[in-house]
Amino acid sequence: MGGARRIWVVLGFVVFGLWLLAGGVRAEEAKPSADFTVDVLSQYVWRGFGLSDDSVVIQPSMTVSYLGAYVNLWGNYDTDEKGSDDANWNETDFTFGYTYDKLPYGMSLDVGGIYYALDGIDDSFELFAGLSATCPKTGINFGLTIYRELSHYPGTWYELSAGRDFGLPWYKATLSLSASAMYLDSDDKGAYPDPDDPNDEFSGWLYLQLGAEVSVPVGRYFTVTPKVYYSFSLSDDADDLIEDGSWDNHHDHFFGGVSVSFSF
Repeated sequence: MGGARRIWVVLGFVVFGLWLLAGGVRAEEAKPSADFTVDVLSQYVWRGFGLSDDSVVIQPSMTVSYLGAYVNLWGNYDTDEKGSDDANWNETDFTFGYTYDKLPYGMSLDVGGIYYALDGIDDSFELFAGLSATCPKTGINFGLTIYRELSHYPGTWYELSAGRDFGLPWYKATLSLSASAMYLDSDDKGAYPDPDDPNDEFSGWLYLQLGAEVSVPVGRYFTVTPKVYYSFSLSDDADDLIEDGSWDNHHDHFFGGVSVSFSF
C-alpha cells in the first residue's frame, strides 16, 4: 500500500472513530446539512500569498456535514490568469474532517485533511488539527490550528485566530470581525527558502490577516455576504518570501468581494 493511500486509510479510521464517540446526538434526531457558496473576489490570497493578479476570481464551494463529519469541495476560477491572459480553473481542493464539540470548557476539536489539486505544479496534501473556544464574557472565539504538509513542500503551519460576531439592527444581519496570524516552519528550502540564507528553510511568523464580513439573510435558505480583508507580512524576511511567491510581487494585499450561500 502506497504512503498516500495509508494516510487516507488512517484518516478515515480517525474520523470514523471520532464520529462514533459523538454520543450526545442520536442518529434518528440528526439530519445531514449542506451548504453551497460562491465567492466573487478581487484577488485570491492564500496564507498571505497573492495567487492572482489584476483579475476577478470566482470560488465555488460545497460542504456536506452529518453528525460532526463533513466533506468540502472548493475551486478557484481565475477570470484573467497571469501568464496566460485567459480564464482558467487552476485549483480544486477536497477537505474532509470531523468536529467534536463536547470537550470541557466549551472547546471544540476539528481534525481532518486537505488535498490540493493544483494546475501546473505538484498536488499537495495536508493533515490538520485545531482547538477553538468562545470566551463567555467577551464572546470572542479563539483558535489554534496546526497544518502539516505531507506529500510535497513539507512543513508545518501554525495558525492563531480570533473573531467576534455582532448582531446588526437591519435585516437580521451579522457583522463578523476576524484576525488570524500564521507561523511557518518549513522543511523545503526550494518552496520556502530563508531570504537570508537560500540554503536554509524559512521559519518564522509569516503574515497577519484582518477581515470584516456582513452576512445578510435573504429568505430562509440564502445569505449574501459582502466582505473585505487586509493581509500583510510580519517581518522583513516574510516581506521577501511573500513578494517572491505572490503573482503581484506584493507583501501586503487588500482584497474583498461578495459571497452568496444556499444552505439547508
